[in-house]
Amino acid sequence: MGMLDHWQPVARTEDLGRKPLAAVVAGHQVAVFRTASGKLGAVADACPHRRLKLSAGEVVGEKLQCRYHGWTFDACGEGESPGAPKMHTCTTSYDVREEHGLVWMKTRQSSPQFPTLDLGGFVHVGSLVHDAPAPLELTMDNFNEIEHSGTVHKNFGYDLDKMHEVKVGFESTDDSLTVSNVGPTKRLPFLDRLYIGIKPGDLFHDKWTTWFSPLHSRFDHWWTSADGSQERKVRWRVYLFYVPVTETSTRVYSMLYAKSRWWPQPNGGLRLVRRYIRNQTAAEIDADIDMLQYLADYEPGLAGLKLSRFDKSLGLTRERIQRIYRGEGGTRTPLRIAG
Repeated sequence: MGMLDHWQPVARTEDLGRKPLAAVVAGHQVAVFRTASGKLGAVADACPHRRLKLSAGEVVGEKLQCRYHGWTFDACGEGESPGAPKMHTCTTSYDVREEHGLVWMKTRQSSPQFPTLDLGGFVHVGSLVHDAPAPLELTMDNFNEIEHSGTVHKNFGYDLDKMHEVKVGFESTDDSLTVSNVGPTKRLPFLDRLYIGIKPGDLFHDKWTTWFSPLHSRFDHWWTSADGSQERKVRWRVYLFYVPVTETSTRVYSMLYAKSRWWPQPNGGLRLVRRYIRNQTAAEIDADIDMLQYLADYEPGLAGLKLSRFDKSLGLTRERIQRIYRGEGGTRTPLRIAG
């Protein structure tokens, strides 16, 4: 399988109205559109006639019309010319579907499993899109380790002075990687401590699993008492989908969920504070994205890096990206772990 053979998001449902959208996946330009009847389509974003972007056109009935000469294309890529009606043309089209508030696409010939989201008891609080100024591997590195939380994050993370106390566990399968972290929480702002119910000496728990068809991670964040026996009031679950745009840029789609134990009613009153939770989570993702602009270079290789015990996932992630997502086979990247 190649990179376009996996189901991956190309837009939020709310962003796709009557006008077509331009999307880029692994350097391939795609025009995504919704017909008058609501059917979704995705075709190569270049008219076969004179290569104008079809995303600059408009939807007319059940077809996407090129803005330049009025050629039209249906969701299967079959085209017609108003000036030469007997001429047949066809352009590349993609499978498209709408799930979880996102629009997804893949190649016609592939048959991957659609990603499963475990949402038992969680309430959706928002979906976000971020453009990361870094290659796919480096963008994923930034999210798939917790060592930077002591300096970069305000809420989801550990006390920098006690980072050495954080316990890290790794579990891997042939097509997934799970990392668990637990340690002394960093000091949160007063309102956040009050809402979550955090007390002095509490532990922060961070557990994430990454899958590679498509590339996505599920993050769980929660707090407990020092002995782990009592969980605090709010738990976060965040799904991130990583979509390569170019060799040096990545689009990140985030689906945010939460679970509350505050009130004896469905969803624990989460709907009353949905915007607050969304904004707090968005701020944490913004901090991750912002940090990527300061990378010294875009080299995804690990050779020469002084890696710590928190970085074991980097080599495992790269091997699976190359083998499963890119479909290039390959060997595991050796790691030199310090401490």
